[in-house]
Amino acid sequence: MSDPLLDKMDALLKRHQGGAEPSAPSNAAPSPNAPPPLPEDAWLPVLTDVVAVGEPGAAASPTPAAESAEMQASSPPTPAIDPEVLVERVMGELEPRLTSLLRDRLLSEVRNSLDDSLSALLAQMDVHIREIVREAVAEQLGKS
Repeated sequence: MSDPLLDKMDALLKRHQGGAEPSAPSNAAPSPNAPPPLPEDAWLPVLTDVVAVGEPGAAASPTPAAESAEMQASSPPTPAIDPEVLVERVMGELEPRLTSLLRDRLLSEVRNSLDDSLSALLAQMDVHIREIVREAVAEQLGKS
C-alpha cells in the first residue's frame, strides 16, 4: 500500500538529490540569471548555491554609515553650545510643566489626606459627644 503523501515526498527528495527527473532539458542554454547547477552529491540546495550573484564590477550602493558620514562632511558645522546655556534653556522649558504637575499632584494628595483626617476626627468627636450627652441625660434623670 502506497501513501500519496509519501510518494510526493519521495519525488521531491529525488528531484533535490539529482534523481532521474531533470528539471530542464540538457540541450537548453542556461539563462544568464539562472542559478548555478547543484553538485551531484547535493541533498538540499543551500541559499548560497541558489542565489545568483550580481554582475561583477557593479558598483555597490553606499552603506547607511557612509551616507551619514558624507552628509556630515557636506553640512556646515553646528556652533558649540555652552552646557550652562543648554541647562538653563531646558530647565526654563521644564519648570512650568513640572510646577503644574507637582501642584496638581500635591493638591490631590493634601485633599485626600485632609478628607481622611476630618472623617476620623468627626467619628471620634461623635463618640465623645454621645458620651457627654448620655452622661448629662443620666445626671438629669438621676436628679429628678
